[in-house]
Amino acid sequence: MSRPTEPPLPAGVDPQLAAALRHHEDILTGLGPSDTSAAAARAQFMASRAWWNGGGPRLAVDRDEVIPLSAERGLRVAVYAAQASQAPRPAYAFFHGGGFRLGEPRSSDRQLRELALAWGGIVVSLDYAHMPEAVFPVAVEESAAALRWLSVHGARWGIDPARLAVGGSSAGASVAMGAAVHLGPGRAGFLRAGAFVVGVFDDDLDTASMRAHGDGPMQPSRRSAAAMFEAYAGGPGQRRDPRLDTRQADLGDMPPLFLAAAELDVYRDSSVLLARRLNGAGRSAELVVYPGTTHLFWGYSRTVAVAQACTRDLAGFLGKHLPVAA
Repeated sequence: MSRPTEPPLPAGVDPQLAAALRHHEDILTGLGPSDTSAAAARAQFMASRAWWNGGGPRLAVDRDEVIPLSAERGLRVAVYAAQASQAPRPAYAFFHGGGFRLGEPRSSDRQLRELALAWGGIVVSLDYAHMPEAVFPVAVEESAAALRWLSVHGARWGIDPARLAVGGSSAGASVAMGAAVHLGPGRAGFLRAGAFVVGVFDDDLDTASMRAHGDGPMQPSRRSAAAMFEAYAGGPGQRRDPRLDTRQADLGDMPPLFLAAAELDVYRDSSVLLARRLNGAGRSAELVVYPGTTHLFWGYSRTVAVAQACTRDLAGFLGKHLPVAA
C-alpha cells in the first residue's frame, strides 16, 4: 500500500499536519505489510483510516444505502445529515479519493460528518468502480448514472432532487468532474454547484507544482502520478477525453465551483489552472490554496486545524449556493 509520506518532510509543512503525517506513519507501521492483492490493499487502507475517522459529531442520519444502476449492479453509498427532516434538502454527492484503486464511501467518514453538521444539507458519499477491475471511463459513466438517479429518486432519501452539488477528493474529484462533463448541458437541471478537494483534473506532469514537489519526499510524486494515469486511462488518445482532462472540456456552462488545493501538492496547479480556465470562460470558480498542506491534508481533520478550516470553507460555499432552510 502506498504511504502518504516518507520522512523527512519538506520544509514549510504545517506543524500540526507534520505531526499527523508522522502519526499516520506509525499507524501504517503498526498494521504491517499487506499482500499484493487489491482486496488486501483496500482493507489495509480502510484500517489506516480508522483512527482518523474516529470521534467527531454524531448525526441523526448516518446510514448505508445502495443506488441501483441495473439489475446486476448497484453503487454503495453512505448518507449523512445532521438532522432528520420532513422537508426536502439539498444534497452534496461526494466521491472519495484513493488513486482510482482504494477507498470506499466511508473513507472520509469523519470529514463528511463534520461537513454535514456545518452545512446542514445531506451528504451522499458514493462508491465507484476501481482499478484493476475497471478503468476509465467506467467509473465516470457509472457515477454520472448515479447522479441522474439522485436527480430522479433522491426524494426518497429526503433530497431535493433539483438542488444537487457534486464533488470529491483527489481521484474522486476527477471522477466527479468527469461525471459532470459526461452529463453535458442536461446537468443544469439539477447540478447547482461543485466542491472539490485536492482534485486531479488533468494529466499534466509539467506544471510548476509538479516540478516543485514531484521529485521530493512526499507522495504522490510525479513518477507515481504518471503510473496512475497510464494504468487508469492508457494511451494519450484516451487521455485527451474531456471527461478525464478538463483542458479539453467545454466549461462554458459549468455551475459555480469551489476548488481546495494544497500548497505543497504536485496536483496544486491542476486546481489553480482549472480555476483560471473557468474564470476565463466567465464561470464562477472559488480557489483556496491552503498554506503548508500536502495532498492528503483534509483527511487529518481530527487533529489538524487547517483541515478543519477547509471543511468550514466547503460548508460556507455549499450554504451560499445550496442554502438549507432553518
